[in-house]
Amino acid sequence: MYGLGDQNGYGHEFLDGMVFIYDKVKAKGAKIVGSWSTEGYEFTKSKALLDDDNFFCLAIDEDNQSDETKSRVQQWVEQIRADLGA
Repeated sequence: MYGLGDQNGYGHEFLDGMVFIYDKVKAKGAKIVGSWSTEGYEFTKSKALLDDDNFFCLAIDEDNQSDETKSRVQQWVEQIRADLGA
C-alpha cells in the first residue's frame, strides 16, 4: 500500500486516511507488505504508523518532498519484491 499526504500542512494527521483502507483489507485477511521507515519525514502524528519507526505503507509527499518520490518508489518496489519472494 502507499499513501499520499502533506506532512507540513497536515502533520498532525499525516496519512491518516490510509488507516481506513488498512483496516478493511486487514479484516479481509490480506497480507500487508511494503512498510516504510518514518526517517526523513517531519510530522507530529499519524494513524498510518505500524510502530514508532515505520508506516504500514509507503508515504509520498509530493507537496513538500517531490524530489524524494522517485527514489522512494524505486526502493519500495525492490523491498516489496523481496517481501513477496520475487
